[in-house]
Amino acid sequence: MSASIKDGISSRDAVLDSAGRLFGERGYRGVTVRDIASDAGVSAALVMKLYGSKEKLFAAAKPDESLLSELDVPASELGATLVFRVLMRRERGLKEPWAMLPFVIQDSPTPDAARTETRERYLSSIAGLMGDTTPERLYASTVIALMAGFGEAVRTLGMFAEWDFDELVAHYGAIVQVQIDACRAART
Repeated sequence: MSASIKDGISSRDAVLDSAGRLFGERGYRGVTVRDIASDAGVSAALVMKLYGSKEKLFAAAKPDESLLSELDVPASELGATLVFRVLMRRERGLKEPWAMLPFVIQDSPTPDAARTETRERYLSSIAGLMGDTTPERLYASTVIALMAGFGEAVRTLGMFAEWDFDELVAHYGAIVQVQIDACRAART
């Protein structure tokens, strides 16, 4: 039985947490219902009873982009805050929306529609946070590319594991912040 079930989290939540993390690390095709059940500390039969199919579980485990709109920090701290959140989710074993982006799109029954919808959600959120009003939202696009790469590198490739947490936030946060500051400078 997994620690999360022992700690009082419902079986449904444990399965969803495990599915989100595993799909984010390995993609849809790289994860079986048995993998998810084992990680959650439940039976594969219970997973199927709760969600009906791997496809429905994948849809339920999609990343929650609301985390982008919940950022209430000055634009001057946005880069470090985005990086901090990726690292905190890694530390806590939570699913990583940035790392899940390619899987959500590639494994969708309609990849073109998923790409358009996901791109627009992320662009709208990031552009709004940083005030990017350029027609192409070039600065927001660059921040998304930097964060998606970082999320993938940290979670899927296991990079930066040796770095000190605060040093990595400062280092990579500064890289992201360059685009945020360039956007602010372009507006003035």
